[in-house]
Amino acid sequence: MLESIFGPSVPAAVSTDSVTPLHYFDDTPIWRSFILYSLLVFDEILDADTLRSSLERLTCREGWRKLSARLRKNSTGALEYHFPQINDLERGTRPALSFSRIDNTHMSIREHSVASKLPHLQPKDDKRPTVMGDTDSYLSLMRRPGNPPLSLNDYLTSDAPQLGLHIISFSDATLVTLYWPHTLFDAFGKRALLDAWVLMLQGRDGEIASPYGGDAPGVDFDPLAKFGCHSTEPYKLRSQLMSSLSLGAWAIGNLLEFVGKQETRVVRVPKLILDKLVNDSMSELQDGPNPSDATSFLSEGDVLCAWWTKIATAHLPENASARRRTLVLNNAYSLRKALGGDTGPLPLKSTDSNKMDAPYLSNAVGFINVVGTMADVFDKPVGYMASRIRNAIKELGTTPQVEAAAALVRSTKMKLPPFFGDKSMHMITYSNWTKTDLFNVDFSSVVKTKDSGNKQRRGRPVYIQNNQAGFGLPNAFVIIGRDLDGNYWLSGYMSQGLWAKTEAAFEAW
Repeated sequence: MLESIFGPSVPAAVSTDSVTPLHYFDDTPIWRSFILYSLLVFDEILDADTLRSSLERLTCREGWRKLSARLRKNSTGALEYHFPQINDLERGTRPALSFSRIDNTHMSIREHSVASKLPHLQPKDDKRPTVMGDTDSYLSLMRRPGNPPLSLNDYLTSDAPQLGLHIISFSDATLVTLYWPHTLFDAFGKRALLDAWVLMLQGRDGEIASPYGGDAPGVDFDPLAKFGCHSTEPYKLRSQLMSSLSLGAWAIGNLLEFVGKQETRVVRVPKLILDKLVNDSMSELQDGPNPSDATSFLSEGDVLCAWWTKIATAHLPENASARRRTLVLNNAYSLRKALGGDTGPLPLKSTDSNKMDAPYLSNAVGFINVVGTMADVFDKPVGYMASRIRNAIKELGTTPQVEAAAALVRSTKMKLPPFFGDKSMHMITYSNWTKTDLFNVDFSSVVKTKDSGNKQRRGRPVYIQNNQAGFGLPNAFVIIGRDLDGNYWLSGYMSQGLWAKTEAAFEAW
């Protein structure tokens, strides 16, 4: 009765559990607001039992045990991990992994009412970008039946481990979904998990390194505990830092976007299209008014974000006052490289040639901002904005600058990331996962179907998508990465009706 009124209660603490706090940059309001679901689709039959057992064994290894930990709040409201005894995990008394499976091996994936509509099974056009589908329409394929976790509270009020695995098996395909709260780790943490899982599947357990910082009860330490406490230079965008008042005014001005219906879609950008965009962008810079100042390198990600910014703002007015409106590109940026090396707080490079590099199985993410005006998008070529993105990474991605940005996070009680711009700005957020190379995850060791002869594609995902439960940020896009044919896939959220306009524009390409 009380549960129906007040919601589920927190389970009683288990006296034999060991307890450690979350790392400083894991327990933030932003990461608390997301439960991540990551789907990998394989066009082969995978051994589901082996996938499960190998991942369960990984969660019981030293340094990896927080995957099986339970999430709780302490008396001050801070999050902490409660580690079950290893014997309880290995016996299954308390599961090391949330696992579910649907056995549809009696049918082809093309016979399933929802799975048959997955984007990789649809006709493709290599001459133009294509909106391939509504990722939310596939949620039933990603979430376990009954009570999938949709908020942090679902973990706090249950005895569920942090990591979940959901598998759907067809006669000719396998869908593998991992899910976890964002407080656990970021996209590069996910890739580290997949790398270790692959080694487990291949029987190469001895090559698995313990994550840096570890999580073994009693020896856990936070490598970033002091990161941002001793910055040596001011942040270069500090003069454009928004005050709480300005940020609040911006939020109120965009209230309809925040509370209105958001739609999500997945887009395929053919290799030929992106290659041309990159070549054209470099030519635009070299042929521009200041070729000697032009950057000598633009990544595919720089160009893709710059081009997509034009697509994602095409619905906005282009009058004189609109052109003066501030535009902010908010790019998620992994800090592992900037904080690596022998003297950095994340020295992840392995000194043992027989082991994988030590992963950082947590969140190590900053945001690099490009602040300009809408005129930069409306009136200038893609190459201009791509160069702005590249230069921002060069200037703001240095070790002193990411530490200065972390100092700004520490200066707020709520550990919120700093925002730059003004109350009238239009902000677009990007998270580029290309370097995680998810399309090359190798599950070939558990493929049960006959070898087709193409070893480079065997056991690799043919489609990947990410969905999140919880807060949906408007105008936020994830670049999922480049598939084995060189085509890019991205997905994101826009206000209702805008995706239809984007799709119409692509059809007229």
